[in-house]
Amino acid sequence: MPFSILSAFWLVSFLFIMSPGMDWAYAITAGSTGRRVIPAVSGMVLGHFLIILLVAAGLGSLLRATPFALPAITFCGALYLLWLGIGQLRAEAALPGTVKTSSGSALHWLGKGVTVSLFNPKVMMIIMAVLPQFLQQGSPVSPYWQISLLGFIHCLTCLCVYLAVGYGAHLLLSARPRMAGLVNRLSGCSMTGIALLMLGETCLKQM
Repeated sequence: MPFSILSAFWLVSFLFIMSPGMDWAYAITAGSTGRRVIPAVSGMVLGHFLIILLVAAGLGSLLRATPFALPAITFCGALYLLWLGIGQLRAEAALPGTVKTSSGSALHWLGKGVTVSLFNPKVMMIIMAVLPQFLQQGSPVSPYWQISLLGFIHCLTCLCVYLAVGYGAHLLLSARPRMAGLVNRLSGCSMTGIALLMLGETCLKQM
């Protein structure tokens, strides 16, 4: 594929990833609650990769042809995000002088990261709606390998950005327990607020 197409897709993908949402909120939560950034980010990137494989296998076209599929995914994602946000708000805030370094197992954070990506409408949009627009018709490279290459660029960008967000949060907040507790509550509020907006928007579109 021409470098111009690859660079153009990378720029669009980067701008999507840099827009804060449920993925940023989860990365910040992982960084602020302890050393769970790598499993949390790995889970989110794995979720992106699974969606890319499904799109390469042709599921993306099937979902776009089914009117209620994407709204249903968005609705389920909003409910899951609402559950995460409420759980975050109900969690015990870090006390002064203490920082939780092991809040849940690595596998737990990995699994939650995968689910966050699978139900994230931003991920669905970039992979199912935006990525196919960069495919070259008549190219000697098959659509499957074109999607795989663009997907690899997207996942690598996700990995770098989410690691920076998670470790940035950890470095800033690990020595500030009071601020870490505040960020945890703000993260819970942002998750809850985004979920309610997603639910409201999805319901309005279906009315």
